[in-house]
Amino acid sequence: MTGGMETARREGTPQGGPLSPLMSNILLDDLDKELERRGHAFCRYADDCNVYVQSQRAGERVMASLTRFLAERLKLTVNSAKSAVDRAWKRTFLGYSMTFHKAPRLRIAASSVARFKGKLKAAFRTGRGRAL
Repeated sequence: MTGGMETARREGTPQGGPLSPLMSNILLDDLDKELERRGHAFCRYADDCNVYVQSQRAGERVMASLTRFLAERLKLTVNSAKSAVDRAWKRTFLGYSMTFHKAPRLRIAASSVARFKGKLKAAFRTGRGRAL
């Protein structure tokens, strides 16, 4: 809808719609097969994907080749602002981050905890002095 006028959609599906995750999983199945063929450890949920490699140099090489694969084979572009080569414990994935203190484990990302605390504060702030 633009300026109160409904316009016909020419491409894509509405973000957040029920078809969006299904379509991304169908389309990115080829990416899964390519990563498995190359022997990479990876985790993908809809259009979010993490690939785990041994070094920074290997990460940069894999990032370049996957960007090329997505552009040439699947006609998709990678959002370079959201994509990075970094250590697993410095990044968040679906609200979680990894830690390697004694043994590898998942923990809730600090940004997710802060967002949740903000929602709790807002919920309790509106209920003060009134019956919930």
